[in-house]
Amino acid sequence: MKKDPEAIKIMQMRRLILSNLNRLYPTPLQIQTLYRVLCGFDEHYTLSLLAKDAAYLHQKDYIEFIDEQIGGSDSFEKKFIGLTAAGKEIADNIQTDSALEI
Repeated sequence: MKKDPEAIKIMQMRRLILSNLNRLYPTPLQIQTLYRVLCGFDEHYTLSLLAKDAAYLHQKDYIEFIDEQIGGSDSFEKKFIGLTAAGKEIADNIQTDSALEI
């Protein structure tokens, strides 16, 4: 079964989010910095798409918003996110998630 090109793009960007956070694990990364990196892969990627992808990955417990733990920034772009242990396993391909498989 052939996957929808738009769905493939979403999966690719979510994989890129995890892999970029994995490079700095366990250190969190500010969202605006991550956004700039992701725009290098897709110049049409927007902050609203990043917010949707981050919400999905947070719901799956792959990432955490560090600011929620310490009462930090209210601005989405200034928040810090990091991988959880489950997210690290997905990023390292120890575990698989069919929703992120291309």
